[in-house]
Amino acid sequence: MAADIRGQRCADDVCMTNTRIPISVAVPTCRRFAQLRVTLQRLHACLPPPAEILVHLDGNDGALRDLVQIEFPGVRLLHSEILMGPGGARNRMMQEARYSWVAHFDDDSFPNDIDYFARAWSLITRLPETAVFCASILPMESHDAQGLWLQAVYPGCGHLMSRDWFLRTRGYLPIPIAYNLEEVDVGIQLHAMGGRCLQSGELRVFHDHLPPVREDEKTQVGMMINTVLFPLLRYPLPLLPQACGSVMRRLFRLAWRQEWRVITRALCMLPAAIRRYLPQRAPVSTAAAWSWLLLRRVPQRVRVSASV
Repeated sequence: MAADIRGQRCADDVCMTNTRIPISVAVPTCRRFAQLRVTLQRLHACLPPPAEILVHLDGNDGALRDLVQIEFPGVRLLHSEILMGPGGARNRMMQEARYSWVAHFDDDSFPNDIDYFARAWSLITRLPETAVFCASILPMESHDAQGLWLQAVYPGCGHLMSRDWFLRTRGYLPIPIAYNLEEVDVGIQLHAMGGRCLQSGELRVFHDHLPPVREDEKTQVGMMINTVLFPLLRYPLPLLPQACGSVMRRLFRLAWRQEWRVITRALCMLPAAIRRYLPQRAPVSTAAAWSWLLLRRVPQRVRVSASV
Protein backbone atom coordinates (compact mmCIF):
# COMPACT_ATOMS: atom_id res chain seq x y z
CA MET A 1 0.00 0.00 0.00
CA ALA A 2 1.16 3.53 -0.68
CA ALA A 3 -0.34 6.98 -0.51
CA ASP A 4 -0.36 9.56 -3.27
CA ILE A 5 1.68 12.63 -2.36
CA ARG A 6 -0.18 15.53 -3.87
CA GLY A 7 1.02 19.08 -4.24
CA GLN A 8 -0.98 21.50 -2.12
CA ARG A 9 -0.97 25.27 -1.76
CA CYS A 10 1.40 25.70 1.14
CA ALA A 11 1.00 27.86 4.19
CA ASP A 12 1.41 31.58 3.49
CA ASP A 13 2.00 30.86 -0.24
CA VAL A 14 5.74 30.35 0.28
CA CYS A 15 6.16 26.61 0.55
CA MET A 16 7.19 25.64 -2.99
CA THR A 17 10.74 26.86 -2.60
CA ASN A 18 14.02 25.22 -1.75
CA THR A 19 14.03 26.81 1.70
CA ARG A 20 14.40 24.16 4.37
CA ILE A 21 11.89 24.23 7.20
CA PRO A 22 13.69 24.43 10.60
CA ILE A 23 12.32 21.09 11.77
CA SER A 24 14.25 17.89 12.54
CA VAL A 25 12.85 14.51 11.51
CA ALA A 26 13.30 11.44 13.73
CA VAL A 27 12.84 7.87 12.46
CA PRO A 28 13.65 4.82 14.63
CA THR A 29 14.22 1.53 12.83
CA CYS A 30 15.36 -2.00 13.52
CA ARG A 31 16.46 -4.24 10.64
CA ARG A 32 13.76 -3.12 8.18
CA PHE A 33 15.38 -1.49 5.16
CA ALA A 34 12.57 -1.98 2.61
CA GLN A 35 10.10 0.00 4.72
CA LEU A 36 12.73 2.55 5.73
CA ARG A 37 13.70 3.17 2.09
CA VAL A 38 10.12 4.14 1.19
CA THR A 39 9.85 6.44 4.22
CA LEU A 40 13.12 8.22 3.40
CA GLN A 41 12.15 8.58 -0.26
CA ARG A 42 8.86 10.19 0.76
CA LEU A 43 10.59 12.50 3.21
CA HIS A 44 13.06 13.61 0.53
CA ALA A 45 10.14 14.29 -1.85
CA CYS A 46 8.63 16.91 0.47
CA LEU A 47 8.76 20.56 -0.61
CA PRO A 48 10.01 22.43 1.21
CA PRO A 49 12.10 19.78 2.94
CA PRO A 50 12.91 19.51 6.66
CA ALA A 51 16.24 20.87 7.83
CA GLU A 52 17.57 17.46 8.88
CA ILE A 53 16.61 13.79 9.02
CA LEU A 54 17.84 11.55 11.82
CA VAL A 55 17.58 7.76 11.67
CA HIS A 56 18.34 5.61 14.70
CA LEU A 57 19.45 2.03 13.98
CA ASP A 58 18.50 -0.07 16.98
CA GLY A 59 21.09 -2.77 17.64
CA ASN A 60 23.62 -1.20 15.24
CA ASP A 61 22.87 -3.32 12.17
CA GLY A 62 26.04 -2.84 10.06
CA ALA A 63 24.46 -3.96 6.77
CA LEU A 64 21.51 -1.60 7.24
CA ARG A 65 23.86 1.24 8.16
CA ASP A 66 25.84 0.75 4.94
CA LEU A 67 22.69 0.70 2.82
CA VAL A 68 21.37 3.94 4.32
CA GLN A 69 24.74 5.68 3.91
CA ILE A 70 24.92 4.68 0.25
CA GLU A 71 21.36 5.53 -0.78
CA PHE A 72 20.70 8.47 1.57
CA PRO A 73 24.04 10.13 2.34
CA GLY A 74 22.39 13.26 3.74
CA VAL A 75 20.72 11.38 6.60
CA ARG A 76 22.25 11.67 10.10
CA LEU A 77 22.69 8.12 11.35
CA LEU A 78 22.64 7.24 15.03
CA HIS A 79 22.91 3.73 16.44
CA SER A 80 23.04 1.73 19.64
CA GLU A 81 24.95 -1.46 20.31
CA ILE A 82 22.05 -2.88 22.34
CA LEU A 83 18.33 -2.95 21.61
CA MET A 84 16.87 0.22 23.14
CA GLY A 85 13.40 -0.06 21.66
CA PRO A 86 11.63 2.81 19.88
CA GLY A 87 11.41 4.84 23.10
CA GLY A 88 15.14 4.69 23.76
CA ALA A 89 15.78 5.61 20.12
CA ARG A 90 13.44 8.61 20.32
CA ASN A 91 15.14 9.78 23.52
CA ARG A 92 18.49 9.79 21.72
CA MET A 93 17.18 11.55 18.63
CA MET A 94 15.42 14.23 20.70
CA GLN A 95 18.70 14.92 22.47
CA GLU A 96 20.68 15.01 19.22
CA ALA A 97 18.20 17.07 17.16
CA ARG A 98 19.52 20.46 16.07
CA TYR A 99 16.14 22.17 15.86
CA SER A 100 13.47 23.08 18.39
CA TRP A 101 10.73 21.00 16.74
CA VAL A 102 11.01 17.34 15.80
CA ALA A 103 8.67 15.49 13.43
CA HIS A 104 8.39 11.82 14.39
CA PHE A 105 7.63 8.92 12.05
CA ASP A 106 7.99 5.14 12.19
CA ASP A 107 10.07 3.38 9.56
CA ASP A 108 6.82 2.51 7.76
CA SER A 109 5.05 5.88 8.03
CA PHE A 110 5.60 9.06 6.05
CA PRO A 111 3.99 12.41 5.11
CA ASN A 112 0.89 12.02 2.98
CA ASP A 113 1.25 15.51 1.47
CA ILE A 114 4.20 17.09 -0.25
CA ASP A 115 3.81 20.30 1.79
CA TYR A 116 3.67 18.49 5.14
CA PHE A 117 6.48 20.52 6.71
CA ALA A 118 5.07 23.83 5.52
CA ARG A 119 1.77 22.89 7.15
CA ALA A 120 3.66 21.90 10.30
CA TRP A 121 5.51 25.21 10.40
CA SER A 122 2.25 27.10 9.96
CA LEU A 123 0.84 25.36 13.04
CA ILE A 124 4.02 26.06 15.02
CA THR A 125 4.00 29.77 14.20
CA ARG A 126 0.29 30.05 15.08
CA LEU A 127 0.52 28.04 18.31
CA PRO A 128 4.16 28.07 19.42
CA GLU A 129 3.45 27.11 23.05
CA THR A 130 1.96 23.74 22.08
CA ALA A 131 3.88 20.67 23.27
CA VAL A 132 2.74 18.19 20.59
CA PHE A 133 0.81 18.35 17.33
CA CYS A 134 -0.82 15.04 16.38
CA ALA A 135 -1.19 14.00 12.76
CA SER A 136 -4.19 12.23 11.29
CA ILE A 137 -3.02 8.67 10.58
CA LEU A 138 -4.22 7.44 7.20
CA PRO A 139 -5.89 5.29 6.05
CA MET A 140 -7.46 4.59 9.46
CA GLU A 141 -8.54 8.06 10.52
CA SER A 142 -9.18 11.53 9.13
CA HIS A 143 -9.81 14.76 11.03
CA ASP A 144 -11.29 18.11 10.10
CA ALA A 145 -8.46 20.16 8.61
CA GLN A 146 -9.96 23.33 10.06
CA GLY A 147 -10.35 22.01 13.59
CA LEU A 148 -8.09 21.42 16.58
CA TRP A 149 -8.74 18.89 19.31
CA LEU A 150 -7.03 18.63 22.68
CA GLN A 151 -5.89 15.03 23.17
CA ALA A 152 -4.36 13.03 25.99
CA VAL A 153 -2.20 10.79 23.78
CA TYR A 154 -0.48 11.27 20.43
CA PRO A 155 0.35 8.68 17.73
CA GLY A 156 4.00 7.63 17.79
CA CYS A 157 4.06 7.09 14.03
CA GLY A 158 3.01 10.67 13.23
CA HIS A 159 3.46 13.66 15.50
CA LEU A 160 5.37 16.89 15.86
CA MET A 161 6.93 17.54 19.26
CA SER A 162 8.55 20.54 20.88
CA ARG A 163 12.07 19.56 21.92
CA ASP A 164 11.97 22.02 24.82
CA TRP A 165 8.81 20.45 26.23
CA PHE A 166 10.12 16.92 25.77
CA LEU A 167 13.40 17.60 27.56
CA ARG A 168 11.40 18.67 30.62
CA THR A 169 9.91 15.16 30.89
CA ARG A 170 11.61 11.98 32.03
CA GLY A 171 11.47 10.77 28.44
CA TYR A 172 10.55 7.30 27.21
CA LEU A 173 11.46 4.10 29.00
CA PRO A 174 14.12 2.31 26.88
CA ILE A 175 12.16 -0.92 26.71
CA PRO A 176 12.31 -3.19 23.62
CA ILE A 177 8.53 -3.75 23.39
CA ALA A 178 6.89 -0.41 24.16
CA TYR A 179 3.23 -0.99 23.24
CA ASN A 180 0.78 0.35 25.88
CA LEU A 181 3.53 2.43 27.44
CA GLU A 182 5.42 4.72 25.08
CA GLU A 183 3.10 7.59 24.13
CA VAL A 184 0.81 7.31 27.15
CA ASP A 185 3.80 7.72 29.48
CA VAL A 186 5.17 10.88 27.88
CA GLY A 187 1.62 12.11 27.23
CA ILE A 188 0.65 12.06 30.92
CA GLN A 189 3.95 13.70 31.89
CA LEU A 190 3.35 16.56 29.44
CA HIS A 191 -0.26 16.93 30.58
CA ALA A 192 0.82 17.20 34.22
CA MET A 193 3.22 20.03 33.28
CA GLY A 194 0.57 21.92 31.29
CA GLY A 195 1.80 20.86 27.86
CA ARG A 196 -0.98 20.69 25.29
CA CYS A 197 -1.32 17.91 22.73
CA LEU A 198 -3.35 19.17 19.76
CA GLN A 199 -4.81 17.05 16.98
CA SER A 200 -4.87 18.78 13.60
CA GLY A 201 -6.28 17.48 10.35
CA GLU A 202 -3.79 19.69 8.51
CA LEU A 203 -1.08 17.14 9.27
CA ARG A 204 -1.64 13.83 7.52
CA VAL A 205 0.64 10.82 7.82
CA PHE A 206 0.25 7.58 5.91
CA HIS A 207 1.03 4.47 7.97
CA ASP A 208 1.85 1.64 5.57
CA HIS A 209 1.12 -1.01 8.12
CA LEU A 210 -1.53 -3.68 8.42
CA PRO A 211 -2.02 -4.61 12.07
CA PRO A 212 -1.84 -8.37 12.64
CA VAL A 213 -5.00 -10.27 13.42
CA ARG A 214 -3.24 -11.30 16.60
CA GLU A 215 0.11 -10.14 17.95
CA ASP A 216 2.87 -12.69 18.39
CA GLU A 217 3.42 -14.17 21.83
CA LYS A 218 6.45 -12.02 22.68
CA THR A 219 4.57 -8.81 21.83
CA GLN A 220 1.52 -9.85 23.85
CA VAL A 221 3.71 -10.59 26.88
CA GLY A 222 5.34 -7.16 26.56
CA MET A 223 1.96 -5.45 26.27
CA MET A 224 0.69 -7.23 29.38
CA ILE A 225 3.75 -6.17 31.37
CA ASN A 226 3.48 -2.58 30.15
CA THR A 227 -0.19 -2.45 31.17
CA VAL A 228 1.04 -2.99 34.72
CA LEU A 229 4.17 -0.82 34.54
CA PHE A 230 2.54 2.37 33.29
CA PRO A 231 0.21 3.01 36.26
CA LEU A 232 2.88 1.84 38.70
CA LEU A 233 5.25 4.49 37.36
CA ARG A 234 2.89 7.43 36.81
CA TYR A 235 -0.34 7.05 38.81
CA PRO A 236 -0.63 8.46 42.33
CA LEU A 237 -1.55 5.99 45.05
CA PRO A 238 -5.31 6.87 45.11
CA LEU A 239 -5.60 5.88 41.44
CA LEU A 240 -3.70 2.59 41.55
CA PRO A 241 -6.88 0.59 42.36
CA GLN A 242 -8.50 2.12 39.26
CA ALA A 243 -5.58 0.82 37.17
CA CYS A 244 -6.39 -2.71 38.29
CA GLY A 245 -9.41 -2.58 36.00
CA SER A 246 -7.23 -2.17 32.90
CA VAL A 247 -4.99 -5.03 33.99
CA MET A 248 -7.93 -7.34 34.68
CA ARG A 249 -9.58 -6.51 31.33
CA ARG A 250 -6.41 -7.45 29.44
CA LEU A 251 -6.06 -10.65 31.47
CA PHE A 252 -9.69 -11.51 30.75
CA ARG A 253 -9.20 -10.99 26.99
CA LEU A 254 -6.15 -13.23 27.02
CA ALA A 255 -7.98 -15.89 29.00
CA TRP A 256 -11.00 -15.66 26.66
CA ARG A 257 -8.64 -16.40 23.74
CA GLN A 258 -7.00 -19.15 25.81
CA GLU A 259 -3.60 -17.45 25.64
CA TRP A 260 -2.36 -19.35 28.68
CA ARG A 261 1.30 -19.25 27.65
CA VAL A 262 1.15 -15.47 27.34
CA ILE A 263 -0.42 -15.13 30.79
CA THR A 264 2.09 -17.52 32.36
CA ARG A 265 5.11 -15.83 30.77
CA ALA A 266 3.87 -12.35 31.67
CA LEU A 267 3.27 -13.30 35.31
CA CYS A 268 6.70 -14.93 35.52
CA MET A 269 8.50 -11.91 33.98
CA LEU A 270 6.53 -9.22 35.77
CA PRO A 271 8.42 -9.27 39.12
CA ALA A 272 11.77 -8.68 37.39
CA ALA A 273 10.29 -5.86 35.29
CA ILE A 274 8.85 -4.19 38.38
CA ARG A 275 12.17 -4.45 40.24
CA ARG A 276 13.97 -2.94 37.26
CA TYR A 277 11.69 0.01 36.55
CA LEU A 278 9.99 0.81 39.86
CA PRO A 279 12.96 3.00 40.98
CA GLN A 280 11.91 5.33 38.14
CA ARG A 281 8.46 5.84 39.64
CA ALA A 282 7.52 9.53 39.43
CA PRO A 283 3.72 9.81 39.79
CA VAL A 284 1.82 12.86 38.63
CA SER A 285 -0.66 14.57 40.94
CA THR A 286 -4.08 13.05 41.48
CA ALA A 287 -5.75 16.04 39.81
CA ALA A 288 -3.49 15.77 36.75
CA ALA A 289 -4.05 12.02 36.46
CA TRP A 290 -7.86 12.37 36.68
CA SER A 291 -7.99 15.18 34.11
CA TRP A 292 -5.72 13.18 31.78
CA LEU A 293 -7.94 10.11 32.08
CA LEU A 294 -11.05 12.19 31.36
CA LEU A 295 -9.37 13.82 28.36
CA ARG A 296 -8.32 10.42 27.05
CA ARG A 297 -11.95 9.36 27.16
CA VAL A 298 -13.38 12.61 25.72
CA PRO A 299 -11.06 14.88 23.66
CA GLN A 300 -11.93 18.59 23.70
CA ARG A 301 -12.51 20.88 20.75
CA VAL A 302 -10.17 23.89 20.83
CA ARG A 303 -11.24 27.27 19.49
CA VAL A 304 -8.46 29.51 18.22
CA SER A 305 -9.11 33.19 17.64
CA ALA A 306 -8.74 34.46 14.10
CA SER A 307 -6.00 36.82 15.23
CA VAL A 308 -3.68 33.95 16.21
